[in-house]
Amino acid sequence: MTLTFAGMHVLELAVSDNRLAAAVAQAPLTDGLAAAMMSKPKNGARLFGLALLDCVGSLFGRQPIYIPGHGRPGDLSIGPTPDGPFGEKLMTPEDGTPWHDRVAARSLLSFSWRRPVRRAASVRVPFLLVVPEADSIAPVPAALEVARKAPGAELFRSVGGHYDVYQGGASFADVLRTEVDFLHRHVKTAAAAPP
Repeated sequence: MTLTFAGMHVLELAVSDNRLAAAVAQAPLTDGLAAAMMSKPKNGARLFGLALLDCVGSLFGRQPIYIPGHGRPGDLSIGPTPDGPFGEKLMTPEDGTPWHDRVAARSLLSFSWRRPVRRAASVRVPFLLVVPEADSIAPVPAALEVARKAPGAELFRSVGGHYDVYQGGASFADVLRTEVDFLHRHVKTAAAAPP
């Protein structure tokens, strides 16, 4: 089994799930606290307030308060960055599949305390990190620390920003080629190894 995704879960699973043959993390968010520190104080305070309000509401069975996933600088969103609208466009299904670009505010309360970067030295599988040159959402220093500390980790620095690793982004072709090559090398090895 291989795992490819962008997020904290990839690193956590690369440490704990022995069923994995390999893992790939693109534009990886490996440190929730460092990501929270990247937020402008005003936006961070507003998000924290909504998260608390939503958490209290959940105790009374209220529906979640949702926060947009993308936005422009100054917008109340998880990713109020100059490339936020570009990212939203890339992630919106072109086939008309319903998709809600939002997260429940209450989920943010545990976000800052999740710091899988601290467990990087315990990674148990071949691990490729695709780290953009300039990422306005996922802290680059934390991802580079994972690449340094994870045993046998491979690092690919992609051109552009956070969303350029996705289809339609400037680095998509290079990222795809790198990931496929990595998986061919490591999945064949794992499949041929005795159980």
